[in-house]
Amino acid sequence: MLRILREHASSWMLKGILILVAVTFISWGGYSLIREKKVTYAAKVNGVNIEWKEYNDAFQNAIKQYREALGPSFSEKMIEELRLREQILDNLIAKILILQEAKRLGLFVPDDELRRGIESIPAFQVNGQFDKRSYERALRINRMTPEEFEESQRESLLISKAVNLIKMNEGKVSEEELLDIYLFENERLNLTFLKVAPDSLKSQVNANEIEIKDYYQKHQEEFRTPTFVQIQYLLFRPSDFEGKVQISLDEMKRYYDARKDTFKIPKQLKVKEILIKAGPQDTSDQLEVKKKKAQEILEKVKKTKDFSSLAKQYSEAENASKGGDWGWVQKGMMEEQIESVLFSMKAGDVSGVLTGREGFRILKLEEVKEEKQQPFEEMKDQILQALKKEKAKAKASQKADDAFYSLFRNRDLEGYSRENDIPIKTTGFFKEGDEIPEIGKNPLFYSSAFSLKSGEISAVVNIPPNFYILKLLGKKDSQIPPLSEVKEEVSRRVIGNKAEEKARQVAEDLLNQIRAGKNIGDLAREKGYSFEETGFFTRTIGVIPKIGPTRDFMGILASLTEKNPIPKEVLRAKDGYFVVKLSGYEPADVNKFQSAKKNLEKRLIYQKQEELFQNWLEQLKAKAKIDINKDLTKG
Repeated sequence: MLRILREHASSWMLKGILILVAVTFISWGGYSLIREKKVTYAAKVNGVNIEWKEYNDAFQNAIKQYREALGPSFSEKMIEELRLREQILDNLIAKILILQEAKRLGLFVPDDELRRGIESIPAFQVNGQFDKRSYERALRINRMTPEEFEESQRESLLISKAVNLIKMNEGKVSEEELLDIYLFENERLNLTFLKVAPDSLKSQVNANEIEIKDYYQKHQEEFRTPTFVQIQYLLFRPSDFEGKVQISLDEMKRYYDARKDTFKIPKQLKVKEILIKAGPQDTSDQLEVKKKKAQEILEKVKKTKDFSSLAKQYSEAENASKGGDWGWVQKGMMEEQIESVLFSMKAGDVSGVLTGREGFRILKLEEVKEEKQQPFEEMKDQILQALKKEKAKAKASQKADDAFYSLFRNRDLEGYSRENDIPIKTTGFFKEGDEIPEIGKNPLFYSSAFSLKSGEISAVVNIPPNFYILKLLGKKDSQIPPLSEVKEEVSRRVIGNKAEEKARQVAEDLLNQIRAGKNIGDLAREKGYSFEETGFFTRTIGVIPKIGPTRDFMGILASLTEKNPIPKEVLRAKDGYFVVKLSGYEPADVNKFQSAKKNLEKRLIYQKQEELFQNWLEQLKAKAKIDINKDLTKG
């Protein structure tokens, strides 16, 4: 998992240059993590400041996205291993450099292009159309003015223009280049190998007092304990106020009238299909054959009313056994070109042969349900619950704000809890990343808690659906424990390192003997090692069977040929050191090159464009005057 993230961090984070763009809004709530420091810039790029708040907001947002994507797999250690702080700052620097270069090149975003860009954002659309109320509501929720958002979107579009302009300069791959890469990627290897595992050698090494002390002195930071805090907090739950709010009939009617469009049931169509699958992997001749087949089926459809039987007989879709039944569909659920045809048809109509992403389709419109406005009486209960939740949330938020102002000086959460019947909770000591009962793993709770001084209270923290006011009860600062407390762990690491080094030496000695002419099987039996074969695999499969990921071994694998079957070095994988020898080789099937050529060409062009862009960006950085405030960005 971590390897994949590292490999794609650059391209993923490059997309993150558009951090302020479109639907990815950054939380603006909470106190600063460094309230006690004088907040200054995180970096200066050709005289333009990247403010610390912008950097920290982007960093916190990236952590949130990783947590949501990876769940429990994400850990605080990953932040360091992925060099997330450096990646975020690097992206913000790149953003400024690209914008500066775009303006130097004379690129700009006209108002009508900006408007189209904003209107195309799905978060601002209802039934595929731009909805001004959704747009304004999203901005209000994220505390952004239209001017602020439009400026960020204009920057995003300008960045895209500049990036696309640079990439357009690299768009060709020669036939010879394509064939070479095809042959390399599709030839198959079989390796014979033996493994030397460090764990198996731990009994042959030990750690003396001098080695333990020396390791501890050189690696003290590895044993540093994290900071722990204990928090007391008031809890303001909207659910506690729902039973106390009153909603009048007039309020409900006003709510309904203001949102009539949201209470419409959109037009729905009941559709059946016949699909002949086709895609980019097909040659032009194959596409022509498949299209002709679809047209022949269409002629049969026109001669019968039993569309379902033909779907069962000819369709290649998953729903073929059900007579091609799509069920009920509405706008926004299909490809645009198919949707436009389908919604122009009447019940009983059959389309022509339609071309889409999956292939060639024939559609029959079985039944139509026209758009329907749901009457107020039917929606009354739903509206009542929505208004109750809305009012209860506002009430809880107001109660939390009142409590904050009341507690700002005396900070007596327990007294306030007793007098106002507000729930109060106390956590045990926890570190950043720990699971907190009833809260879970929440970055905003961590940032608020760890920014407090002893006895200090936080501003109101909104972790939906609830509101919180935190007070720091106790803090255990990060520290390096004495050797006596970690001696056992230090000893284990010394022994592990010595076993690792011994395994490497043993594996390299075995490799040298094999390179000198010793048979790998005979050597394995003589030394008491088992030896196996990987079975045939391609160099680009990503994993060497029974050994591990190929990422670190690509150079070694590329060097293996029938004339040169033994590499010059051993392979270090997760389970130990591997001594390998090429024992089988199957060349790529040249006859399949033409069918693979198109997709291969797309991939290579993309790779060349990315490489060109990265080189261009590195040149901008090399020429730029960049001043990084390391005190504020080191974490």
